[in-house]
Amino acid sequence: MMTVSENNMTIKVTPPTEGLFDLMIFARHADSQDPYNWVCSYQIQCVEPHNGEKLPENPFHFWGLHQKVRDFGIEESSHKGELLVAPQGTLLLTLQTSQPLLAMYELVNKDLDAALSKKCLASQAEEEKLSCHVLCPFQGYYRLSVFVKYLGGSTFRNAANFLIRCLRPVNQNELFPSGLSMHCGSGISSHGHGLSNPSHSAPIITTKLGKCNITFHTPASVEVTASLSKDKVISARYPLDRYVLVTHLRTKVSVCVVLPESGVYKVGLFGRSKDHKDFVHICDYVIRCFSDPSWPPFPRVYSLWKRGCVLLEPRMGVLQEQSWVRFRVKVPKAYQAIVLGQEKTVLQQTSNVVWEGDVFTGAAGTQVKLAAKFSQHCSSLEVILAFEVEGGSPASLGCSG
Repeated sequence: MMTVSENNMTIKVTPPTEGLFDLMIFARHADSQDPYNWVCSYQIQCVEPHNGEKLPENPFHFWGLHQKVRDFGIEESSHKGELLVAPQGTLLLTLQTSQPLLAMYELVNKDLDAALSKKCLASQAEEEKLSCHVLCPFQGYYRLSVFVKYLGGSTFRNAANFLIRCLRPVNQNELFPSGLSMHCGSGISSHGHGLSNPSHSAPIITTKLGKCNITFHTPASVEVTASLSKDKVISARYPLDRYVLVTHLRTKVSVCVVLPESGVYKVGLFGRSKDHKDFVHICDYVIRCFSDPSWPPFPRVYSLWKRGCVLLEPRMGVLQEQSWVRFRVKVPKAYQAIVLGQEKTVLQQTSNVVWEGDVFTGAAGTQVKLAAKFSQHCSSLEVILAFEVEGGSPASLGCSG
């Protein structure tokens, strides 16, 4: 096991059996591509071999930080020793950087395949810091390799290789969701898309209530949408995107998430400016909840749900049959707001620009739709939200926008 710095080198040798071993050392200039030259040799007499687990394969030949790591833009690491220990199977590695960097990570263990390995890592790239959250699902040794590049760079370079020893592995049901990007939490990507002042800067959100509200300040020219996914859905009755409601206020966007069941979820945020037609990925969040939540979904959202639209009541997309429900909603520039169900209800606008009224839901199995006219000369109604009517008494969401 070799660690190299600018001024010294340390080699730790663990012979596999008793006997006499030859150790040959080769070297070359750090900036050279020439072949290595033999420097010196040692003979090692092993009297009692170490019978522990073999270290993971390391094709990069060194452990710890690269000896020229400052040239890569990395100032220091949160872990200085040659061995990183994860007593409970979790580890947070942070690297302070001299400029914004992008990073990729590789986690290797003898029992870990490539697909499962990707579910063990969640990475965050901030202006002056790189972070990697590591989960270890097996006991034993791991290699965590770090690859970095500058924002305008073309190739990632190996900057560090850390040896991790896991004493007590995490449950595989608690690993990260599939498909996380290199931009988890707030950081370079969210800032570059105009999002600021995040409510949650860290990428992992743990909730006992089964709901959370992620907010950013946004310029008026940026529109944000969100997706919710989970590797294995067990009992959710509606598509997972129904459990996310995005609300754009004047200078802020709110992403309200409620969970239909326990587990680990990925929230993906996407944005576009007025100059672009397509949404592009901004960042991901991981939401963890193991308290068996069972929130009902939000209403189905149509394309006219835009900046300034706010759903005050009801905050759920499933309404109880044969009951009266109070509707309160903000719809900017609407000339008239109407709820279409068993009966047609015209909402009244209050002095604080809220459309409100009492609506009878009707029979189970039907829908109640919120619609609006945006001109007194327009005869057609534009549907904004749709609610399902069911039997039973769904719990109140109580998640503010």
